[in-house]
Amino acid sequence: MNNTNKQYLFSLDLFRGFCGYGVAITHLYAFVFENSFMEYLSFLFVEFFFVLSGFVLYPQLLKVLNNKKNLLKFYQRRWLRTLPLYFISLLLVSILTNHIFTLDFFKYLTLTQNIIPNFISDGYYPIVWSLSIEEMFYLLFPIFLIKVNGKNFLTYAFFIFIFILICKLFLAPYVEANYYRTGTFLRLDAILLGFILCHFKNYIIKRHFIILSSCVFLLFIYFTNYNFFISNKHISIINVTFILLMQFTSISVMLAFIQLESLLVNKRLKKFCTLISNQTYSIYLLHIIFIYILKEFNYGVYFTSFIYILLLFLTSSLVYKFFEKPILRLRPKII
Repeated sequence: MNNTNKQYLFSLDLFRGFCGYGVAITHLYAFVFENSFMEYLSFLFVEFFFVLSGFVLYPQLLKVLNNKKNLLKFYQRRWLRTLPLYFISLLLVSILTNHIFTLDFFKYLTLTQNIIPNFISDGYYPIVWSLSIEEMFYLLFPIFLIKVNGKNFLTYAFFIFIFILICKLFLAPYVEANYYRTGTFLRLDAILLGFILCHFKNYIIKRHFIILSSCVFLLFIYFTNYNFFISNKHISIINVTFILLMQFTSISVMLAFIQLESLLVNKRLKKFCTLISNQTYSIYLLHIIFIYILKEFNYGVYFTSFIYILLLFLTSSLVYKFFEKPILRLRPKII
């Protein structure tokens, strides 16, 4: 239960920043310029976040497993990291879209908007379905670890992953394709997969050829089968296959980024990785505001894209420095 590697990986910072800007840019082209392929690509960028989340949380979760007193501190750390900025961004988006204090607003406020199919009437903050999954994982999985409280925790984690997969196989014919991808309880396995992966990271990351070849192969499958997956999304087995493809593609891409660690020796490169990593959460939450505005003031693809990325960079940098960073200092340390 002590399989933790204290080496800081700037490659994961780079990967996090890559995911954040990837989600934001693909959403711009999907929602403003109505590019359906970019929306399809955004699915994969969001999936990257899930695997990354489970991967980086592994050491903290092991500390919860080893000492029950860390449970409350884990919750405090996660909620101080995620909820304050989320509540502010929800208020801003709700005011902008004229949904403040509606019933849907309170569903978003409690992050229950995707807990069952068709629970929300107007999905005016469509991007935060993934945050609902993250928060549910933060809430439930540490409790599971405490209940297991033994050396077989990884075996039980595998059982949970298989159990969720079986549930999805059973529910696939009865659940609409988009909910199958975004339903809160149906996607907990995505983060769990990253947790399991981190346990074996010291063994896996040495397989350089396997990682890179798998990454190229799975990305090729994903990119070249856009029409197949979209046109057949009403077929349950296709939905199951699509989710699994995204999950294993996410694993291979993240592991490929870790291979870059040896190249990130320059201090400026490391600072750049840290910079874009710090920007990621505010980019994720706030980019939809700029999309709503730019839908009304569209000045063409190139100029709009430039203004959008500039706004993301400046806003996220300021938000991290003056809002997120002071709050992060308040987080307790896990024993």
